[in-house]
Amino acid sequence: MKFFLIFYFVATILCEIEDGVQYIVGAGKMDCFYRKLSKGDLMDFDLQVLSGGEIDITLVIRSMITGREYLNEFRQTEVSKEINIEEDGPVEICFDNRYSKFWDKVIYFDLGIDESENKTGLDHEELFKGLHLEKDGYDNNNILMVKLENIGLKFETIEQFQLIFRSRYKRHRSLQEHNQWLVTWFSSMSCILMIVVGILQVFLIRNLFKSKQQKGMHSGL
Repeated sequence: MKFFLIFYFVATILCEIEDGVQYIVGAGKMDCFYRKLSKGDLMDFDLQVLSGGEIDITLVIRSMITGREYLNEFRQTEVSKEINIEEDGPVEICFDNRYSKFWDKVIYFDLGIDESENKTGLDHEELFKGLHLEKDGYDNNNILMVKLENIGLKFETIEQFQLIFRSRYKRHRSLQEHNQWLVTWFSSMSCILMIVVGILQVFLIRNLFKSKQQKGMHSGL
């Protein structure tokens, strides 16, 4: 039964992990996303601008009910904030690229939502009583709860590190692909330019010799 409880808490923690989203914000546009949250929730928000222009974007997070702004970051490349939700209702997350008229922005953002405690109404004491735990070395249920909470904290720490490494990897990969495209483009243009210059040199040299031959013929006559 002890292993069942450990599996239950670990599975609950894993289910709360959310994958990030890669999105393209068009030039001169502002795109918004919406998420319904409750009072007491904790939003662990991370943003990376991967490519486009000066690699920056304006971020605004606010409540749609009262218009209260939780976060307003102007032309940032990277944002990592913890936001305490103080009212129930949908939250608007907007990425503003209206100041850039020519460059699309590729962004990667991740929403880690830690729901408020006791939201499901689960009482740990009632859970233990309902399972009728056998005495297998745990004389006090509180000891088991402390160990399970420590496991949860370790999983949250691992999740944070994975999120940081994943966002950095995506950004570095995008920059690498962009730089590779630039190198390929400049190399191709350089090769084409060299070929064109070589062809022009051949024609110029041929015309030079032709003009000299014509001058020699006229002087002989």
